[in-house]
Amino acid sequence: MEAHLAALAADRLRGLAHGHSVPGAQLTVHRAGESLSVATGVTRAGTARPVTADTAFALGSVTKAFTATVIAQLVGEGDLAWDEPVAEYLAEFDGAVDTRMSAITLRHLLSHTAGLVADHELDDAGESSLARYTASAAMTLPLYEPGHRFSYSNTGYNVVGRVIETVGDMKWQAVVENSLLRPLGIEPVFLTGGRATGPRATADGHAVRPGRERTPHPVGLHLPPGWAPASGLAGSADDLVALAALHLGAHPDADTLLPAGERAEVAARVPAADAFGMADGWGPGLAHYASPDGPWLGHDGTADGGSAHLRFHPGTGTAVALTTNATTGTLLWADVVDLLREHGIPVGDHRPALSAAPAATTGLDRFTGDYRNGDTRFAVRARHDGAALRLTDATGLTADLALHDDLTFTARRTDADTAPYTGRFVAEPATGDVVLMQLGGRSALRTTAA
Repeated sequence: MEAHLAALAADRLRGLAHGHSVPGAQLTVHRAGESLSVATGVTRAGTARPVTADTAFALGSVTKAFTATVIAQLVGEGDLAWDEPVAEYLAEFDGAVDTRMSAITLRHLLSHTAGLVADHELDDAGESSLARYTASAAMTLPLYEPGHRFSYSNTGYNVVGRVIETVGDMKWQAVVENSLLRPLGIEPVFLTGGRATGPRATADGHAVRPGRERTPHPVGLHLPPGWAPASGLAGSADDLVALAALHLGAHPDADTLLPAGERAEVAARVPAADAFGMADGWGPGLAHYASPDGPWLGHDGTADGGSAHLRFHPGTGTAVALTTNATTGTLLWADVVDLLREHGIPVGDHRPALSAAPAATTGLDRFTGDYRNGDTRFAVRARHDGAALRLTDATGLTADLALHDDLTFTARRTDADTAPYTGRFVAEPATGDVVLMQLGGRSALRTTAA
């Protein structure tokens, strides 16, 4: 790696982290057969414990890329099939409350097109059994027929973890460690009940409120034990690039650990996985991000007080990973992407643009009603002046929706000083009836009209 880029990366990462009040971060860039690894800051604000290249950060949903890779390994070994119903492997699905569950496949679950609710939790927050979790998830109602639409689902990946346990005849953690982490040279760090297990130093998460008081405050990690396959790993930026190397076929044992055919399956875009608001597409385990040099693959993750980001480009073999220990880590990531693009590494990233379609100011009652995804419920009503829509939920969220003729909208919160975000309504093509609302990659089913 060029010496000037190494020096620049260390200096700029330090400055950007300071600017976003991120106590500690790691950045790893691999291209043209060479790697650059930079660490900056401390593992916990107010201490002198430095972040090193080996420090483990909560990976959040980047864990899903590891879980999906293990599934691909099991498919390659002939133990699983991408398009067989998972009910073939899960006794817990025998008593599913809805017959649509019987059609769900691994490809559906891994590409978030199964229609499962986003964030199912058990009544017992300390329950770690994936068998009990899956049996409970089988009692939820799907949002739609499997394979029809995209809705990001932690629930689906926890069910995938149970498939791994059933076929591997070991706990999810043991299968991931033995089949993937150890062979990649990664010392495992699992987050169990919010606590890290393993010999490696780990970074604490921090909350930062942009635009207000910028001091990072340490926060604990809330992670139900049953969510391990979706969010239960910690690791470094180097670890993420090691996973990327496997998918790129650059690892010395790539063809043994993950055959080329399964690497291609994980990378292939699923047509129904229109990941509006999150990515430019999705495959069985990896998101697709647009770039001037073609799509990059990877995943983003947020945890309580931190974030992780992975991108790699199949055409050039370039890989980039960033880990942070603050809620403003996502802002740091955006700056890192811009910095790397300036220096000839066109990292793929998804930044939804505001719609250019005309504003919709009439016929708003077509969209009003109640929308639901599991226990999350939204109400959409016409604003008192009749000129716009207003969105509320049980948490206190209140946002005005600026609707466009293409059914997309910009939501601007009235109860908090945050940047606006985009969403959209989805209508049935045959009837024009609005059936879903999509926010942050999650779909909410319209249950009643108002």
